[in-house]
Amino acid sequence: MIRLKKDPHLPAGGRSPSITQALTRQKMQYAADAVLRRGLSMEAWRMLDQLYVSGIMTVDQIGLAQRTLRNYAKKGLIARYTYPPAEVVRELGERFLPVKDGQLYTLGQVGMEILTMRHGLRPTRQFLAYPIERILSALILNEIVQRIEAEATKQDWTLKRYSFEQAQLSKNEKVILSPSTLISLEKGDRKIFFAIEYHDEENSRATWKKAQEYEDAYECDLWEEKWLGERFPLVLAVFRHNGIGEGYREAILAMRTLTSFYGRSLEGLLQADRIETWVNIEKGSREKVFPWQE
Repeated sequence: MIRLKKDPHLPAGGRSPSITQALTRQKMQYAADAVLRRGLSMEAWRMLDQLYVSGIMTVDQIGLAQRTLRNYAKKGLIARYTYPPAEVVRELGERFLPVKDGQLYTLGQVGMEILTMRHGLRPTRQFLAYPIERILSALILNEIVQRIEAEATKQDWTLKRYSFEQAQLSKNEKVILSPSTLISLEKGDRKIFFAIEYHDEENSRATWKKAQEYEDAYECDLWEEKWLGERFPLVLAVFRHNGIGEGYREAILAMRTLTSFYGRSLEGLLQADRIETWVNIEKGSREKVFPWQE
């Protein structure tokens, strides 16, 4: 019996993944163009811009009704993260963040195309494929940023949050620093940067790596050109387990870092009425870090 063998260098059938991906994206671009021709409300733009920098949010964090969000999801602007809402409520409650609605939303394919055109950088994080542990960290970061923003607004400062891609610092085409999130506080001609690191894990090994990354970024001149800030960002580290703070302190003292690191426990931060006072991790002293306190 003669067996016919397929040439291993030829595809087994169907489109190659790259071609399929290109066609899918082209279809999404057409859909995005159609949405833009019809026009988007200020409410929709605000939601999209929020998700562009945060990645994924709870219904409470977005601040829109579920019915409205479902309509946006039908248009492909946003997509629902499929995880039991009751479990999200429970997990966030264990992290001192009570929420009423555990439904989560991220950018949909049409929304991604619209924002890529708007900002010039395509979102690279695929939240629909991430495990819940990674999602929870993103939600906690959102809460931290929103609390800082609320206080900044009271003091007539504007908070700007940068997307994951906008916050990255690269040297020789290699990423040397990727903060959990980057914000700037702006008023008049002043712009002060803060990098926020949230640690949900218990093991402190990651703190040494983080401290070294910030030192490497500080010592190169690229950050001045990339961020155009008055100074290198202060690092605000928030941790669920106290061992993380101790890990940062050991790393900072061993490296004699030039970067300024400040810390708070997640419980202390989310249960406190005010967020301005942080612990200088190197010195162990409590200090006020935000510009309206100067």
